Amino acid sequence: MPFINKWFHQWRSKENKEIPVPRAEAMTIPEVDFSFRIYWTKMTRKWSAEQRVSARKQVLVITEAGNFDRNLIEKRYTLPLEDIPEKTHSGASLMALLEVLDALDAIEESE
Repeated sequence: MPFINKWFHQWRSKENKEIPVPRAEAMTIPEVDFSFRIYWTKMTRKWSAEQRVSARKQVLVITEAGNFDRNLIEKRYTLPLEDIPEKTHSGASLMALLEVLDALDAIEESE
């Protein structure tokens, strides 16, 4: 990656000074929440009913604690689930997981 950055800056400084580098914009709260829901939907669709029940229990223990904070980005909470690359999550991520689990349960009940 350093090579690419160095090359880009050399290329830009020599020949293309007038081309502005696009600025990244911070994601909004709804966009971050949406991305959490997409992530958890991808993960939980592969789970068995037992795995979903276990995950719900773990999340409820964390979210019902007195010191729970629905923080947006900072990963404060450990959730040791199988087949999940991330082991720590933000409060908003855990709340999104609960919402996805509720939706999957509702789908199963309607079938």
